[in-house]
Amino acid sequence: MTQPPLPSPTELAHRLERLERSNRRHRLAALAGGLACLAWTACALGPEKQSLRAERFVLLAPDGGEAAVLEVDSNGHPFLLMKSGEASTYLTTRGPSLLLRGPDGKVGAFLGVDSKATSRLELVSARLIDGVRLTAHADGSSGVYVLDTEGRERGALESLATGLTSLQLRDGQRRIRGQLGLDAANVPSVLLLDEAGGRRLGMVVEADGNPLLELQDAKARARARLATLFDGSPKLELLREDGAASFGAP
Repeated sequence: MTQPPLPSPTELAHRLERLERSNRRHRLAALAGGLACLAWTACALGPEKQSLRAERFVLLAPDGGEAAVLEVDSNGHPFLLMKSGEASTYLTTRGPSLLLRGPDGKVGAFLGVDSKATSRLELVSARLIDGVRLTAHADGSSGVYVLDTEGRERGALESLATGLTSLQLRDGQRRIRGQLGLDAANVPSVLLLDEAGGRRLGMVVEADGNPLLELQDAKARARARLATLFDGSPKLELLREDGAASFGAP
């Protein structure tokens, strides 16, 4: 059998050079693949999260006093207290609520939600009990209340879930003495009441669009009426104690 001719030294050198280039390419591909796998693994694992654990964190003021405190109260609610002189801010998840105090330590504001899902905003003076209160209830009712220096409601603007909207004026004993309202049927009215809560004067725009003014005595009996008829002409009635008309015009 005839043996194939042996390659020349030049051909052997070319073959070795091609083999070395091929090996270099394989090594570079393997290195790139390894780096890609390492990067993917690092991204998948992500950086290790670090946490600082303590029962109480304190921020110190330049004088060494406590300027802010973050901790959990005895009921398990976290809270943040920040102070600067008499001014302070108190934020807690109990409620939750936010309490602000001014530089005098008294004038302030409160914003919170109670256990009945009623949200409340209060603005108070240095007396702490007078000011303005805003509330919103879970049933959709809401109101704005003005408080006097004794903490009593003297004025209120309310919108009830029943559809009634009213502006109320109260005396020093919180008794309603005047009311401007709009009922669920969109009928407007004005009422003036005595100290016993009896209606003494009432004005209403009736369902047919005609206005009516009525005066009542101390026993809530109508004693005078002024109204307009269907054609717009006025009508006046003066009534006796039994309700019978003693005078009418026209």
